[in-house]
Amino acid sequence: MKLFRTALGAVSALALTAVQSASAQDAAGDRSIDEIVVYGDNVYRDRAPNINPTLSYDLQFFQRFEPTTVGEALKRVPGVVFTSDVLEFDAVQLRGLGSQFTQILINGRRPPGQSGNGSFFVDRIPAELIERIEIIRSPSADVSGEGVAGTLNIILKDGADLDGAFIRLGGSYFDGGDRSGRGSAAAAVATSGEGYDFWIGLDVQQRRNPKQKFTEFFDSDFVFDEETEVEDDTRNGTDYSLNSALTLDAGAGAFELSGFWVLTDRKERKFVTVEEGPRALRDIVAVETQLEDINQTSWGVQGIFTHPLGAGEIEIDAGYTVFDEETDEFTTELDVEDETFEEDSEALDLKDTEIVAGIAYKFPLSGGLENKTGVQIRRGKREGFQFGDFADVEATVKNFRYSPFTKFTLQATDRLSLEAGVRYERYSRDVTSDDGVDETSEGKVLPSFTARWDATGDDRFYVSLARTVRYPDFDLVSPFEEDETPGDEDILVGNPDLLLESAWGFDVGYERRLPGRGIAGVNVFYRDVSDLIELAPVAPFGMGAQYSPQNTGDGTAWGVEFDLSTPLGFIGLPETGFYANAAYLDSETTDFNTGLERKFTNQPDFVYNLSLIQNFPGWGVTAGASYQKRGASIAFGFDEIVETSYDANVDAFLEKRFGDRIVARISATNLLDAEKLEVFEHYDGDSGAEFADAIRAGDIDGFEVEQEESSSVYSFTVRLAF
Repeated sequence: MKLFRTALGAVSALALTAVQSASAQDAAGDRSIDEIVVYGDNVYRDRAPNINPTLSYDLQFFQRFEPTTVGEALKRVPGVVFTSDVLEFDAVQLRGLGSQFTQILINGRRPPGQSGNGSFFVDRIPAELIERIEIIRSPSADVSGEGVAGTLNIILKDGADLDGAFIRLGGSYFDGGDRSGRGSAAAAVATSGEGYDFWIGLDVQQRRNPKQKFTEFFDSDFVFDEETEVEDDTRNGTDYSLNSALTLDAGAGAFELSGFWVLTDRKERKFVTVEEGPRALRDIVAVETQLEDINQTSWGVQGIFTHPLGAGEIEIDAGYTVFDEETDEFTTELDVEDETFEEDSEALDLKDTEIVAGIAYKFPLSGGLENKTGVQIRRGKREGFQFGDFADVEATVKNFRYSPFTKFTLQATDRLSLEAGVRYERYSRDVTSDDGVDETSEGKVLPSFTARWDATGDDRFYVSLARTVRYPDFDLVSPFEEDETPGDEDILVGNPDLLLESAWGFDVGYERRLPGRGIAGVNVFYRDVSDLIELAPVAPFGMGAQYSPQNTGDGTAWGVEFDLSTPLGFIGLPETGFYANAAYLDSETTDFNTGLERKFTNQPDFVYNLSLIQNFPGWGVTAGASYQKRGASIAFGFDEIVETSYDANVDAFLEKRFGDRIVARISATNLLDAEKLEVFEHYDGDSGAEFADAIRAGDIDGFEVEQEESSSVYSFTVRLAF
């Protein structure tokens, strides 16, 4: 609370500075802050200028529902799936594929993150910092080729086209646990003058998620086994964030310096009672507690210099990003029957740093043909615990990547645009741990092609083909040994020689601009993935086998995505905005250990969102509601199969505008008290081979049913623009 009050004071000071600066500036030619903070019109998706298929959503598209984080905002865009705890939106799964197949960029650069599979948790970035979010369905050659399922590019705010200042004050009430409240505050200023523009914003957000889990165990005939676990899981914390951008004229060119900083101070408390007996007469046999004190810091700086050179333009950029985590975990276990008490503590430390640099030259050739050629270099170092599904390994991983590329853009006619390019991703990797040192390197050629045809002023078609890659998990490339994994008679050994996974992707789509600013689009995608990484037996080991991650599998994924955003003026409701998106998702791969056909892990059959927003301009009032639903998904483990499903969720808001400068908003999240349900099918065996035999035979040893729920959240926010 002391740190929160200090940060709130900083927000107030920034707000005062913002007001003074805003009152002194010349806003000619720029958008005023009040135009984006206090707006009375509904906001609809519009076409992105890119040739390759890209969806772009401004912050105003999400802001009326007052999302706390980028993750909470993303749940309303097409094809985005989360397989997280209730009210947690961390690891994005584009097209429902695993988070390791989704590339996350901040201002076009990939940030490091906690996850062992390299994915960045989008709940680390407060929604207040973003200008817009781009979904790049198929990449160009000048974009890192790691987005097998697609790329999310989070563009942070800058002062390039804004002038003014705003402050935001708010609070949230959590209708669960101790029914407590939390506060939030933000302030920002954008100003410009002769030869410069500047933006700085600060956000402080207290967060809370009280969850309850109820687990029952059943025998192989699904008869209650008279064993129950009741868990209270409460997450409390505060996020502090800052972003800033400065652009300076540099002769005929420009220099932009930008940066962001996010600090998460969070505590997670779990209290579990293990109970036995009939449902109505349960006795507590054990009590377990877990307390995690989590401190995470993400920050980065980036500079971009552009300048005319000859007939073209040169671009030089460099950046430095850091993710740093220190977590202290304390656990206790009390056995009521034996009257024994155990406690344990563990400290986890992880630091991931990366230096990036690049140079590119864009120049016209002849007619409507243009070329862009360059190279991007990344040097990263990741040290500490590498978190994985089977082992948490303390190791240092060093990466060096360089990626030369060239792409050609042709404006063939007024209606037909073509883009073709090739990128070469080359990397070397050194892994060091107490168990050894290893080095490997590999390269992949990544061609890409897109054709966009504007058949009419309203109708657009496109087709894209691109090859992408995915780097192995950090924990799997560490030279570790884990006894009794996956079975008691097995051993698991890391594989520093793991190679890249790669995929050929195909997208074809159509967009139609609708009357009154609306747009509708449909996209069909297909991915053919090679060299999937699976844990596989590589040698005998006693009565079992030695397992190691190997590039053994292949798979395909496909689906159809639809999105619509339009005013309902065609039925006489011009102030009513209707938003809908849906995705049908499917995939197929062969589970290496069982030989069974299955979908990619945790890919649901569908996900859809519906929203309705009604504007009452005469009263300065707008109200809206949003409904989200996703299908069930399956995950195969060595000794279990897990089916995960979620209830539908409803969010709503009501806002009142006071003139052109003030807006007050009430928003509500999780109004249906949505539940997450996980059903575990457990299989018995002493080795991975015996587990596989049991799964193939359908010989279930027992079931576990876990229900998780959280409460509704109500927020009140006031924004003031200057």
